[in-house]
Amino acid sequence: MSYSVFATTPATNSDHKNDATGAFIPGAQKFATAYGGSYRNFNNVGSGAKDNFLQTIKDGPGSLDMFAYFGHGWNNPPQLGSAHIFTEADMDQFAAVLREKLKPDGIIVLYACSAGSPNSFTTMLQEKVGSASWVYGHYSVGHSFANPDVSEVQQTRSPRYRKLFTGELRAAWSESLHYSDMWLRFPIMWDMYIERELNAIRLLGSWSVPGSGTYVFTWSKTNGTYDSLESINQNPSGIVKDQAGRKQGQWTIDDQIRITWDSGESEIWIMPVKPSAQPILGGAGFAVRKSHTLPGRGQT
Repeated sequence: MSYSVFATTPATNSDHKNDATGAFIPGAQKFATAYGGSYRNFNNVGSGAKDNFLQTIKDGPGSLDMFAYFGHGWNNPPQLGSAHIFTEADMDQFAAVLREKLKPDGIIVLYACSAGSPNSFTTMLQEKVGSASWVYGHYSVGHSFANPDVSEVQQTRSPRYRKLFTGELRAAWSESLHYSDMWLRFPIMWDMYIERELNAIRLLGSWSVPGSGTYVFTWSKTNGTYDSLESINQNPSGIVKDQAGRKQGQWTIDDQIRITWDSGESEIWIMPVKPSAQPILGGAGFAVRKSHTLPGRGQT
């Protein structure tokens, strides 16, 4: 299968900022390219901005798996500033247009500050679009698409509203959004595969291993294009070397961290990754991470 995606973004920078040309438009371009979809700028200047925004969506493709808005969002009251969606009546119009364009279980991603705050824009929009839809947004002010404060709204799940990765995997989640294309993949990915990738990020770097010196884990994952669930939901894998040069092998993560050395030997490290005290199945003592490699260096 292939995904049908469409993104909108304001055409003009606001005030003296570099928001449209520096963040919103590049984000929409990357989003569309990754899925072989499309994006369109809308005229966000003047009293006709809302109508321009809605007409841009109407003129775009239909039967969408995912729609993305790149632009400003506000809270108190919930609004999409760049699109001039200011009132609940405006939101009703926006929801009506989306219902015509999205599949029943379609995904809406608002790469917009504060739109994903509790009981705010994303929650209201999801109610209006339909119970099967999924809506994502940011619950704080931050970078258009690298902000780690992400929330999800979906009526058939419990809890209906949740904040993503606020616990142990928070740092790895933040790194993944800044240094890889996770920010455009996560709305479609299964949680299990996101968690495996975040654990892979925690694994990158050098580790002190009992009785074996130092292991160095690298991951040459490239940002790609995606046309199926299988192309998005993948177990991460990479190269591991004994720093002393005695052996090299591969690592992969599924329900465990599995190391296979070129000699045929193997090891299993227990999930989740614990940088300060990582248990090794059947081994004495713990591995300890000595240094961490950012995904921007371990990934390309």
